[in-house]
Amino acid sequence: MFKSVFAEKIRSKAFLVLLIIGIIIVYAPPLITSLFLPHESLTSDAMIGGENPVIGPGLVLFSMLIAAIVSSDLISRDLSNSSFVLYFSRPIRPLDYLVGKMAGGFAIMSVFCVIPVIIYGTVVIGTQSGSEYLKSLEVLGRAAVAGILTSIFFLGVGTMLSSVTKSRSYAGVGTFVSFFVLTLISGMFQEIDLNWRLVNPIELLQFSYGVIFGDALPEELSLDIYWAILLSILIIPPLFAYWRIQRKAIGK
Repeated sequence: MFKSVFAEKIRSKAFLVLLIIGIIIVYAPPLITSLFLPHESLTSDAMIGGENPVIGPGLVLFSMLIAAIVSSDLISRDLSNSSFVLYFSRPIRPLDYLVGKMAGGFAIMSVFCVIPVIIYGTVVIGTQSGSEYLKSLEVLGRAAVAGILTSIFFLGVGTMLSSVTKSRSYAGVGTFVSFFVLTLISGMFQEIDLNWRLVNPIELLQFSYGVIFGDALPEELSLDIYWAILLSILIIPPLFAYWRIQRKAIGK
């Protein structure tokens, strides 16, 4: 299942177009800069700081779009044809099915969110003039974690929406629209309470990147609310998708 999902998505024209455009916009400028400007080491500022960070709003936006494409038919296609019935006519558990689907989707998301980050960091480390390689490798490890978080963050919601409809288009559009709506809600209410900034997926991930690299949340934001919202987005959608798959597997 993992192999079939990966093989199908990696050949998708929509995915390849977004992948190429995203790499050109998100990764190419900082990579070119690092090759031509002297640098002593790989720093957190190069990853999440400055005017053109590698891990920043650009990565989040393209990840959102790619997730909408990747997850749109992970489950919805099987629901719309006989594939779902065939899967569960064998001794396969709903959990196995969900893990296989999401693992394939995660592998595809990693092609944009994780692998280029590691390549960029490796190039910077390989061309650094300083000798603090362990410190640079630590930054690279944190960057990889940030990329993994980004992949999981959007994939879970996309998979959930794919489990509630037989339409690939509805699932894909719904994934993008759901995050867009959260952004609008955040903008409407953050004047009342600044913690509403955490409802905005772009800002939530930006704060998460800072936490991964050792920064603290702004003082006006609640750490408890931050973790509650982040964990809700990471955990609830896959659990809901599992519930839907389990019900469908027994014919409900």
